[in-house]
Amino acid sequence: MRIRPESFAFTALIGALAALPPLSIDMGLPALGLLQSELGASPAEASGTLSLFLFGFAFGQLIMGPLSDRYGRRPVMLIGLLFYAGFGLACALAASPGWLLALRLLEGVGASGGSTVAMAIVRDRFSGQAGRVKMSAVSMVIVIAPIIAPSIGALLLRFGEWRFIYLTLGLSGIALVLAVFFGLDESHPPDGYARIDLIGRYGAVFRSKRTLGFALINAMGSGSLFAYIGTSSLVLMGYMGLSAQAFGLTFAMTAGGILLGSAANNLLARRAVAAWKPIAFGLLLAPLAAAAATGFLLAGIISPFTYVPFIMIGGFTRGLVNANATHAALEPMHAHAGSASAVLGCSQVFSSAVSGMVVAAMFPAFGPLAVTVSMLGFNLAAIAAWRWVEVKHPAPSHA
Repeated sequence: MRIRPESFAFTALIGALAALPPLSIDMGLPALGLLQSELGASPAEASGTLSLFLFGFAFGQLIMGPLSDRYGRRPVMLIGLLFYAGFGLACALAASPGWLLALRLLEGVGASGGSTVAMAIVRDRFSGQAGRVKMSAVSMVIVIAPIIAPSIGALLLRFGEWRFIYLTLGLSGIALVLAVFFGLDESHPPDGYARIDLIGRYGAVFRSKRTLGFALINAMGSGSLFAYIGTSSLVLMGYMGLSAQAFGLTFAMTAGGILLGSAANNLLARRAVAAWKPIAFGLLLAPLAAAAATGFLLAGIISPFTYVPFIMIGGFTRGLVNANATHAALEPMHAHAGSASAVLGCSQVFSSAVSGMVVAAMFPAFGPLAVTVSMLGFNLAAIAAWRWVEVKHPAPSHA
């Protein structure tokens, strides 16, 4: 039975497809120690199962997006999901760290076929205000993934070894293949007369200054958030003395801030509040929260009570901005929505990687200050990108 685009089932399926990367990364977090003891992996190899997946995902987007513009969404998505499922199951059988790392890289490439194309499908099916409402609803589903993924991974470890996590991911991929095959109609029929033309398609994306501007806004937001995520355990457990259980709860609370912002944005979108209003509010509030957290640290107050609330506010602003910026970036790109979605996703991965390197370089000397100052810098860069796109390349009207 085909799923109607207006239905909740469509929103849930698209959200699940787009949430593959955070699920695939965060579910593996509780198993990193077991990988070292049971598979004989070094700490670098264990963490490499996360970074190589992310690298494969980033690279895969640049290929999957244009392919979906040329050959249609369904075939590209199905091939990507088959890759994801197959290599996910193979990860569960890996006999050495080297094989697991190679398989995770390929699994990440497959995941890009689900996540990148899912965002393009939303653009195909909806435009204008309807597109903004649907994108905000999909974003709420995506945000839930990193909140529940570590708990799912920890629960699976109670019933078996680390291989259960990868087995579950592979089986989830098979379920998504079946859901897409039987549930989704083609939203962008293949163009038999067009070439793949990667240079031409990406050229069209970069010539759209609004697409580029809003992609930068989302990328800077990802960099700000990752500045916290990448060192969250070091700060909250190492500097502020939280237990492992308290850290898990606190991490879920900060992720809940993103969910709360997404829910607020969904309500505003349904009430037809102009998109620029939550974007402006979120972008202006985010650096204020980072500056406040920085102020407490400069005053010598290192406490979760003067740190976590401002991180939660930062997450809340991310929930307000992300869906609106994604919709605004994809709106002009009907013919190249897959390529534009790839640029959006890849730029966010790149920004997160840069953020991680910046914080890692500063952290030995500055500790938690490295986190909040980096967040402040990325947030100010997001405001600069927003001002550039709205002043230099405004839309015909704010809708």
